[in-house]
Amino acid sequence: MTSNNSAACEDQSRVFLSRALHQEIRDFSALAWPEEACGLLVASRLSPNRIIRVVFAKNISEQPQTTFEIDPQTLIETHRSARERDELVVGCFHSHPNGKALPSPKDCERADEDGFLWLIIATAHSGALASGLYRAIHRPDEQDKTQSAVARYFRKCKLVDDPS
Repeated sequence: MTSNNSAACEDQSRVFLSRALHQEIRDFSALAWPEEACGLLVASRLSPNRIIRVVFAKNISEQPQTTFEIDPQTLIETHRSARERDELVVGCFHSHPNGKALPSPKDCERADEDGFLWLIIATAHSGALASGLYRAIHRPDEQDKTQSAVARYFRKCKLVDDPS
């Protein structure tokens, strides 16, 4: 599956997010501790590297302290409203209650969409500790020559405060 946003921007290493939206995500994540919080990142179709809104979701995972699963109804409604508003769902966010803002092996397994953004908020009992933003990258797997074999990894992105 190819990303809606991977070819639409020049510099994919920088992503803009207002300080206010970032703080809302951090607060939401801190409140969910010791479970993982989750939600979606939405951008204008014309500026896919500029997050303009966030949709908070219920984590319906059977193991919410170690993984997340965005409520399917929220996912459907968000994609529908994004199409109607000429927007794109460009990424997701979730928290890591273990205090690490790094993608886990499970995150890498689940990174199904090339170019999709993953904002990870490290949380602990004291609140939100750090944020890390990553872009899922898919490349043909050099070890496995079948057409469907894809190596998945994350590329770190710079989170830039968007004052607008």
